[in-house]
Amino acid sequence: MITDEQIQKNKERFLELVSSIERPNSNLEGLINWLQNSDFFVAPASHKYHSAYKGGLCAHSLNVYDNLVALVKDFGMEGIISEDTCKIVGLLHDLAKINFYKIDYRNKKIYSDTGSKRDEQGRFDWVTVKEYACLEDTERFIYGNHETTSEYYIRSFIPLTYIESIAIIHHHGNMSWDSMQDNVASVWNTYPLSTLIFIADLEAAFINENTNGNIFFRVNRNEQNNTEAVGEVDNTEQTSV
Repeated sequence: MITDEQIQKNKERFLELVSSIERPNSNLEGLINWLQNSDFFVAPASHKYHSAYKGGLCAHSLNVYDNLVALVKDFGMEGIISEDTCKIVGLLHDLAKINFYKIDYRNKKIYSDTGSKRDEQGRFDWVTVKEYACLEDTERFIYGNHETTSEYYIRSFIPLTYIESIAIIHHHGNMSWDSMQDNVASVWNTYPLSTLIFIADLEAAFINENTNGNIFFRVNRNEQNNTEAVGEVDNTEQTSV
């Protein structure tokens, strides 16, 4: 979890970075207006995996951007991957997750010595907990998988190079069941940006946003969110059933 103060700080930093994009013929005002009228700044980045908490999507996007900038510098690619490209691809790669999640409820066993029920593991009570879930297909915008939908959203406001489009479309590599898996090695071999955004996204999800946070990697590079990725929205609002 992160605080409302951190959510606001992330929002301000994100909007400042987006506002500084210098791509000709971009509709940054329209993009920013769309973002501010969506749930982008309070949405989770996933429903139960990385950054599955209020404000997680914006926090994850900033982590990916910071990681991408660092990787570009590490590999000496500043001459071929511009700062604008890092902002566009890093900050906006997950726009498909806007208006994608909802708050749901489920029953969860909570074990304690005073539980009113018993099973083979001991005494417990059923507790209703809030959590995030994906909206039904009929409740959200349908275009393609989340990579291609993100690319569509971005180019609706910002002209993309074909290299940026390829990187956004392949930023999950072959990790998702609906990712384009048949030629991903050729894509990585041909387009360094695609490789770097994939690594930056992995680093954000499994290092920066892991329970152990930034202990092992880039500890001094960026201010990362050291928060546990849990799917429950707010455990303080549990009710027993």
